[in-house]
Amino acid sequence: MKSSILKLSKIKFIDFHTHKEVFSAKTLNVISVELADLENLALANLEHKFFSIGLHPWRLPANLDNLEQDRRMLKKALKLPKVIAIGESGLDGLWGPDVKIQKAYFAESIKLARDLNKPMIIHCVRCYPELISIKKQYAPDIKMLVHGYNSKINILEQLLQDGFYVSFGSLSLKRDDLCEYIRKKPEYLNQICLETDDYTLSIEEVYKRAAQVFEIDIEELAELMKKNFVSLFQD
Repeated sequence: MKSSILKLSKIKFIDFHTHKEVFSAKTLNVISVELADLENLALANLEHKFFSIGLHPWRLPANLDNLEQDRRMLKKALKLPKVIAIGESGLDGLWGPDVKIQKAYFAESIKLARDLNKPMIIHCVRCYPELISIKKQYAPDIKMLVHGYNSKINILEQLLQDGFYVSFGSLSLKRDDLCEYIRKKPEYLNQICLETDDYTLSIEEVYKRAAQVFEIDIEELAELMKKNFVSLFQD
C-alpha cells in the first residue's frame, strides 16, 4: 500500500466505500466485498483499487454455530493483497438477525481489526450507542469509518468527538442539517470522507456536491480527501 500512497498525486478522486468496480485512471476505489462472495470475485492487483472484506450484518446467520469458522475465513481473507480494511461490519437495528448475533460477530471483527491493525468500514443503523460501547471495550485505538451516515446531528457530533471517521454519500449530502453542521465545524473535515456506496451517482458528482454544500474549493477538497485516506488507511 505504501507505494500506492506515493502515487496519490496522480489521483483526483477517492471513493472511500463502493460496491462498484468502475475503473478510472484518476479515481482510487475502496471496493467493499462480502466474505461469502469472495470466491466469485477476482481481487486483481490493479492500480487504483483497494478492498475491504467483511461480514455484513444483513447477511449473518441466525445462530453462532459457524462463528469460529467464519472468523478464521475472514482472518485469512484479510491477508490478501490490497485488502486494507475490514468491512462492511457492524450493527443494524432494522435488518438482520437478532442483535445478540450481530454483536457477537461484530466483536470478533473488531478483535481481528485490533490483532491485524486494520481499520474498519462500519455499517450502523439505530445502534450507535452499542457501536461506540463495543469499540471502547475491544479496540479503542482502531480507526473506524462509519459509511453513508444519515442519522441525527447529536450522534454525528459524538462520533466525531470520539475519533470516528464519517463518510458522506448522495443521501447525507442532501441533508441540510448535516452539511450545515460540518460547515460550522470545519475542524471536523479531516474526519469526513466521500463515497458512492451502490448508488448510480459517480464519485466526481459526489465531490462536486460536497464542495458546494461544505463551501470549499473542489481542489482543496480533493487534497483533503487524500490526507484523510492516508490517515485512515496508513500502515
